[in-house]
Amino acid sequence: MPIGRILKTAVIVGIVVNVFDFLVNGLLLASFHAALANMNPDPPMALLVFGDFVAALVFVWVFSRVRSAFGPGAAGGAAFGLYAGVLVNFPTWIFLHILMTGIPYSSAWLWTVVGIAWAVTAGAAAGWAWDRMGSPAPAMA
Repeated sequence: MPIGRILKTAVIVGIVVNVFDFLVNGLLLASFHAALANMNPDPPMALLVFGDFVAALVFVWVFSRVRSAFGPGAAGGAAFGLYAGVLVNFPTWIFLHILMTGIPYSSAWLWTVVGIAWAVTAGAAAGWAWDRMGSPAPAMA
């Protein structure tokens, strides 16, 4: 298992998904989230940033194991992200809506779509970065 390559790719993906979360959840959907009664009005940002890096590491670890099934580069990574995003987000948010009170059905679908978009973005970044890491050039004799 190429630990160094996984870690380097995870750092790149972590940066990308943190930017994604800032733009989408922090700016675009901020008023939507603020209107929900069960949302923390002042979440610990350091933990959210750290959480995205942990998610990126897990995402890249799984990607490294199955990437050959999806093709090279950003397109192959995005394809993996689509599958991973649907696998994780569709059941998670829909079942959360069913199991917990105070979560509107529309929120469950919005978070499902945003989660899939997050995974496609992470996958494209992972595919791009993974291919850029490549094998090191041989030393000159």
